[in-house]
Amino acid sequence: MLYSQEQINEINRQNEIKKLEILAENDPDTLVVYLPDNQEALIGKYADDFTNGYKSAAQFLKGRLNHYNGDLNKLADEMDYNDVSPDHFDFILDLNNYEDLLELVKDSYDCETLTSYLDIDDGGIY
Repeated sequence: MLYSQEQINEINRQNEIKKLEILAENDPDTLVVYLPDNQEALIGKYADDFTNGYKSAAQFLKGRLNHYNGDLNKLADEMDYNDVSPDHFDFILDLNNYEDLLELVKDSYDCETLTSYLDIDDGGIY
């Protein structure tokens, strides 16, 4: 049986959701980070198996910096430091002062846990 492109896309989407559900079950603390241009990233122990997935906040920030070809100013702008100071010095201070880079990510981006993203509570889907 041949499938239409729409059917193939739906099958792929369902498969991705199943993989995300398994990830949420194995690591409920996995974080979904909302990026500009309606993109999302995952940060969690097993998230690097996914496109735009990272094992740690440090890997995530490195990936975002690579996205901007090493331009710290663009990364700082993405993280909303553009309104704080034009030279982004506050961004550099925060990189140094945050003991947990995941907290910096949570403070700088819209985020939620993967279980919340998938609307999973007590192992069920609503």
